[in-house]
Amino acid sequence: MISKARLLFDTHAFLAFFNREEGSAAIKKIFDEVQSREAEGYVATITLTELAYIYRRKTDAATARLRVMQVQGSKLNLIPMSPEIAVDAGMLKRPGISVADVIIAATALSVGASVVTNDPHFTELGVGVMRYP
Repeated sequence: MISKARLLFDTHAFLAFFNREEGSAAIKKIFDEVQSREAEGYVATITLTELAYIYRRKTDAATARLRVMQVQGSKLNLIPMSPEIAVDAGMLKRPGISVADVIIAATALSVGASVVTNDPHFTELGVGVMRYP
């Protein structure tokens, strides 16, 4: 039996997708694979925090809530931060890498997923990465 790809979406992937930035078509293709169950998709709860904050700051509260609801309404598995993920994130933390990103990395490691991102530092954290253009 062929195992499905396990992919955890970084906040930047959502921002590129929602804002139709470079790489959004590639991200849509990956989302479609998750929606059709060809791949297993995940999102760390800290990503909801980041999306709410970024969209509230750059647009308004209604758009921020809409973006969060779109993620929650998808077929992505929402992974809450457990005590184990919290400790693992602390062990991964390095200067210059945000706490949110190490939580995302630790979450990906906890479910055996690669991170869909264009951020270069996930590789140095020992996480598999699926880059988009």
